[in-house]
Amino acid sequence: MKNKLDFGNNKIGFPKCPLTTASYYNNIRKIFEKYITYNRPNYKDTFKSSGTIPAIIPASGYDICNYVAKYDMANSQIQAIMKLDGRLDFDKLVRAVRLSVDAEPVLGCQFIKSDPPYWKRFDDIDNNTKFCSIHETDNSEEAIESFLGSVMNMDKDPMVMVKLIRSGECDILALKINHVCSDGAGAKEYIQLLSDIYSRIDQEDSTFVPNPSIRSWKDHEELLSTLSQYNPKTEWGPLTQIPFTTWNFPFKNLRMGNVSFEVCRLPYGSLEVLSKYAKNRGATINDLILTAVYRAMFKIAKPPYGVPMDIPITIDLRKYLPDHKAEAIRNFSGGVVLRIDRKAKELFEGTLSRIAALTKDIKNRHPSYENTKRIEIIEKMNFYQICLYYKTLSQFVKLSSQNPFIINRGSPVLSNVGIISKSLLKFGKTTVTDAYIIPPVVRAPGILLVASTYNGIITLAVGYYKPSVRETDLERLLNKIKDELVEGCKL
Repeated sequence: MKNKLDFGNNKIGFPKCPLTTASYYNNIRKIFEKYITYNRPNYKDTFKSSGTIPAIIPASGYDICNYVAKYDMANSQIQAIMKLDGRLDFDKLVRAVRLSVDAEPVLGCQFIKSDPPYWKRFDDIDNNTKFCSIHETDNSEEAIESFLGSVMNMDKDPMVMVKLIRSGECDILALKINHVCSDGAGAKEYIQLLSDIYSRIDQEDSTFVPNPSIRSWKDHEELLSTLSQYNPKTEWGPLTQIPFTTWNFPFKNLRMGNVSFEVCRLPYGSLEVLSKYAKNRGATINDLILTAVYRAMFKIAKPPYGVPMDIPITIDLRKYLPDHKAEAIRNFSGGVVLRIDRKAKELFEGTLSRIAALTKDIKNRHPSYENTKRIEIIEKMNFYQICLYYKTLSQFVKLSSQNPFIINRGSPVLSNVGIISKSLLKFGKTTVTDAYIIPPVVRAPGILLVASTYNGIITLAVGYYKPSVRETDLERLLNKIKDELVEGCKL
């Protein structure tokens, strides 16, 4: 049984110590291709839209990929904290949340494990009290921490959960969205939707009923149509999405357990300084953040000079759609890996120039048509075999949890969800004065860093499993990123 895992009636041999992330993924890919089959070319015809709130919605390949992360890979919940300058009417909020799951029907569904999997509307949706709740407290920070640390039941809980934290004269609005049905961009859309619906209710529009969005394959087909117009030489393919190198990072182990979060805020006014600095150098805010992440990791991990190091970043695929917007809240994100080496005594501006050149190249290219088509392959695969594969992969991670090569080799990913709202969000007459996004927690040795911006303040956040890493080590990482931005971008 040493280094062997049971996959149905088959025994799979894993390498004792993968030398690189590339070889690791290559072995996983070969196993995946060998044991998972697909044979339902017309399965999309199973689902038909009635033009009203659908009882059943097809699950996309993006949804499936995020669902199987439940097998000890990540906690798959995107969260947001919003601080208001007054109090909300809780009854109006409850109604707004309820209407929001009519406007975006997938949020009122459960993920049904079948072959193929699908979304099914809750039978008792009007009696489901988990959509919205209130908590009155004298310690708002403790209440926020408790909310963020609570975990959604991926098979039973709603896809969205809203809590009103009442402390003093100003409320705090906290929400969770299940990553199985939505990415970070979708979470921002939901925040705007909830704000709009509440404001309509607050204006005593008792007849307001939102039109339900239609979640179909139209977005994917339009993406393919767009990508088919580009020359293959301008596209990025599968190899650009796999990190080949990992970073030294002081993880204690690869265990899961209770979760916690580190949040770091840049000083008010920093955004204006960063914007001017970036504009003067033909760069973007995202370029600055990515530069700061690289420089912070260079100082913590101290990789050899001249060795290209990888950091994956997420890409919102909506920008390739005709109107840059999906037809409904959903997962619609891709990714690409950036690769630069550490240079001795390089200043912030020097690292930035290399990063900006890479990101400009990415902007001039597009995901490959063939790579994007792979999402359809995932949708056609046998769902139970996919789940079995990831359960097996989880066992492999557990067997590898004492391997020092794996434990101390971190894989940071940057996801900049950007501006939550360009104008101040309003819930009726009450204004959201502060807001930030909290990312899903990924299992060590993964590190998912999320940046979000609201009301002139950039927030950096990371989640982690308490048994696997010390809080001080992640706090040090975020503070180094912050210091690089503040000190490196002085005008």
